[in-house]
Amino acid sequence: MPVPTDPRTPQQRIADQVAAARRQLTQEGLSRSQRREIAARIHNLNEQARRFGA
Repeated sequence: MPVPTDPRTPQQRIADQVAAARRQLTQEGLSRSQRREIAARIHNLNEQARRFGA
């Protein structure tokens, strides 16, 4: 069975993940620790994007 491939570039995947994390960060009812985890994820994704040259 063939494995489905993602047609997006790594930069597009990272950008989509950052956008999703930012949407999640704006949700109400998140604790400080949850916000901190999401912010750290955004920071890590931005670092990855920088390494890819996006």
